[in-house]
Amino acid sequence: MRAALALWIGMALLSPATALAWSPLRAKNPHVERGNALMSEERYAEALEAYDEAARELPEARGVHLNRGLALLSQDLTEPAKEAFSVAADPSAPPEIRADAYYDLGVAHAREGDSLSEQEDFEAASAQFQEAANAFKRSLRIQPGNRNAAWNLEYALKRIREQEEKRQQEQEQSQEQEQSQEQEQSQEQEQSQEQEQEQSQEQGQDQDQSQERESENGNESENESENENESQAESQRETPMQRSEVERFLDALEQNEESLPAQRARRRSAGRRPPEKDW
Repeated sequence: MRAALALWIGMALLSPATALAWSPLRAKNPHVERGNALMSEERYAEALEAYDEAARELPEARGVHLNRGLALLSQDLTEPAKEAFSVAADPSAPPEIRADAYYDLGVAHAREGDSLSEQEDFEAASAQFQEAANAFKRSLRIQPGNRNAAWNLEYALKRIREQEEKRQQEQEQSQEQEQSQEQEQSQEQEQSQEQEQEQSQEQGQDQDQSQERESENGNESENESENENESQAESQRETPMQRSEVERFLDALEQNEESLPAQRARRRSAGRRPPEKDW
């Protein structure tokens, strides 16, 4: 009997087949019987040791490898369990063992797919669910009436669709994030350019103001120079004459006054005609 595990989206992944009470044509193998008893007590590690002893004694017994795979899978040792199920599914094995081996191989892949999906590795999870679906199909080809295999096949196919949808959503979110980042970068570049333009304008204004100040300073210097010249001229005009200069000025004035009558006489004589001779 197979018990149902936890439910996902209204479906259940059914548990693997129970350990076989395998009996070869000759006497029962004590290691197999001990391993089956330990499995029923959930002492999986000890059961695996018993199955390993049986496999060493009966290397061609595919049913022993099927039981080994069950003991490994019960300890969440998925990869070695899959190897054991693949050995048990060898074409030389009886059909019922091969059918169970493929069924349990599908359960192992589906469990790994569930784990990867929880880790949000949807691509790898989808690949594991695809492997699970393939294994359940092989089991159904051998035993078409196995309803548990049909149920788990439907579960695996549905999980594949889910992973693809999640992958698509993840890609869309990634694209949206990239677009958002590009927009932010574009806005930052625009802001940076605007800041550079503002700084350039401020620098230009500073230069203009500096030139204006220099021009004003130049004009002020010219005005100050002119004022200084005027002040010097006024100072010169306002400076009183020295006594020696006053005396020279008076002497020159007296000389001019003394010579003034002679100059006037010369002007009058120059304007008269010479007297005509009376012959």
